[in-house]
Order: sequence, then structure tokens, then C-alpha cells
Amino acid sequence: MTRSDLPRRVYLRHGRYYWVHPVTAKWVPLTREAEGLPAMYRALAAVTDANSTRDLMPAVITRWLDEKAADWEPKTKTDMERVAARLAKRFQQFAPDQATTPICNAYLKDYRDKPRTFNLHRSVLRQVLAFAALEGLREGFNPIDNIPTKRTEARSRILTDEEIAALKDALLQAKRGGQAHVQMMEIALLTGQRISDVIKMRWQDVTEEGIRVKQKKTGAQLIIEWSPALRRVVDSCAVGTEKIGHLLKKSTGAPYRYAGIRSAWVRACTRAGIEDLNIHDMRGRAGADRKAEAGIEAAQDLLGHESVTMTEKYVKGKAARRAKATGGD
Repeated sequence: MTRSDLPRRVYLRHGRYYWVHPVTAKWVPLTREAEGLPAMYRALAAVTDANSTRDLMPAVITRWLDEKAADWEPKTKTDMERVAARLAKRFQQFAPDQATTPICNAYLKDYRDKPRTFNLHRSVLRQVLAFAALEGLREGFNPIDNIPTKRTEARSRILTDEEIAALKDALLQAKRGGQAHVQMMEIALLTGQRISDVIKMRWQDVTEEGIRVKQKKTGAQLIIEWSPALRRVVDSCAVGTEKIGHLLKKSTGAPYRYAGIRSAWVRACTRAGIEDLNIHDMRGRAGADRKAEAGIEAAQDLLGHESVTMTEKYVKGKAARRAKATGGD
């Protein structure tokens, strides 16, 4: 969080937000940083003129966050709060009906060279203004609809067998949790599920048919049938523990959090000397492998996509094309 992200006269010091009174210059404590931005904005409204700030964009953004946050994964929540903080800063003196297309476009121009960031900010701003319309704070079409999204290139990073082996070795060098992180990698590569869904797998989801999965992002419900490799790694998760709770858990029995898994991944990549590798590239590799084994429809079933077209776009470029050299007999 940088100073430029915060509302006027609000500062972050030693893990707590403060508002500086414009007349007395007194530092008024608001909330702790750990309580999140919505709590800070509510406290700010309480120490300023709540009636005059309720219908301004920062307050509307806070209410939108409060309504949506329960449905988000921790990483998504963090990303959304970061974007919301920038929006609240830029639009702090605006009412929703004053956020016209030209004004919104001027804000988004800051991200025109970063298509994915541009599209994320555009999406959040559009949702906030739609929320404001539901509250009766603006009317008519959404001004964001006149601003087109930026075209993004599909990620085509290929996760190689050599990198998989190097990452496993690097994870096992960690002081704790290395074996569980390797098991997480193997399950992700065999099932093609998002990391957030892998770490939520529980023993009650392990059936004779396979592993039941309900994808958090899409709501898709799958049964991933057993293969010998998947059976071996799931069985290994039971070594030294009871088949209760999560498949992947810490020595304390507590489940893993996405942030901790991702941090371990980043450290392993650094230790293995691997660059430009995202933890989500395992899902792409799994989809490409399944397509090579049994065709695109099998890959669609594994990934839980609604259409073959979506799967084709997702696995495109995720595996090297093979060809024989010229000069044969």
C-alpha cells in the first residue's frame, strides 16, 4: 500500500491508519491495516461528515466490497481491494453520476500499456457503477460500456518435464512442508484443477470412483476418475496421518492457504533457477497432456470448461509441437 493509494489526509503508520484533522493537525486513529480497506473507509466516514460522504465513490466502493468479498478467494480479495483503493483515491470527490465515460477513460489511460491490468480496473469500475445504479445513485447506461477492453495475448509458457523435476527437488529442500508441496504439484498436474481447489480437497471427497471436485470459480462439479498415478499420490497423502479433513495439511493438521503455497512456489522457482513460471501453468500443462492422451473433449472434461472452444484457447501453445527432421531415407 503506497501513500498515493490512500484518501486525502489518511496515512498508514506502524500497521494502523490515521486521519489528520485539517484544522488541529491531530492524528486521529482509524483502524488497523489488518482489518482491511472497507473498515478503514467506514471509520473515516465516521470521523468526517458521514452524511456528505455516504454517496461519494469511496463509500460506494466500500459497500460494494462488503457485499462481494465473501464470495472471493483470498488472493482475489487482495487484488480487488488493491484496485478499489486506487479507484477510491482517484474518485474520492466524485458522486457515481459524475463518473462519466471521459472521466473513467482518463483514469484507465494510466494502464493502457498493461492490458490485463487495464481490463481488471475496467471490470471493477464497471461493477462499482452498476452497484451504484442499484442503490439509486446513478441512472442510464453504464459509462464503462463505451470503453472497450484491451486485447490480451494468451499465455503460452510450456512447463517442461525437466522443470517439474527441478521444482520438486527444490521444494524438498525446504525446512518444512516440502513433501506436501510436492504432493500438491502432482495432484495439480494430474487433475488439472486450480491450486485453490486442490488445497480444498478433503478425504470425504475421495470415493471409489475418483475425487469429487466443485470448482470455486465456476461452480462446475466433477468426478476425476482414478489413474494409477493419481491413486499413488492420494495414498501418499495418508501416510503418517488419519484420513480426516484435508488431503494436504500442515504438520499441525491445519489446511494450507493459497498465499503460503504460492510463496513456497516462488521460492522453489528461485532455488531451481526457473524464470517466468506461474503456479497456474500447471493447469495448462495438465490440459495439454490430457488433450494429447485422449483429445480435446477429454481435456475439456478435466478442466471443467463449458465449451471446447474455451479449452482450445486455454491449452493452445502449452505443449511443444513435434516434427521429424528432414533428411531421412
